[in-house]
Amino acid sequence: MTEDQKDVLLSLLSALKRAQRKSQALIVNPELLDQEEGEDALDVICMQFLAAGESLKRLERLYPGLLQNRYPHIDWKGAMGFRDVIAHQYFDLDVEQILVICEQSLPGLIHAVQDLLENG
Repeated sequence: MTEDQKDVLLSLLSALKRAQRKSQALIVNPELLDQEEGEDALDVICMQFLAAGESLKRLERLYPGLLQNRYPHIDWKGAMGFRDVIAHQYFDLDVEQILVICEQSLPGLIHAVQDLLENG
């Protein structure tokens, strides 16, 4: 693994883990979204997904197929596309869908990135 790959993967992992941490309270208690604290957490989650999407797109540009070939069970294209949805439709986002993604898809993404960092 090159240093550039490692740097991008570390940034990606950091963004994914932060989104996961910030989403936990909202998943357990979605009513927090009616409070400023919950809205702030959602903003952080969205920003981290933007950063993660940029990292994923950079990896794909520099190392085409790296993620898809190693982890074909993960929807990498969808993860990259989610960045665009957040960036271009921010005020129309479905908060429930974001929390579903955090709960159901994020753990697999994190595991794959950790595995790639550990095992090249």
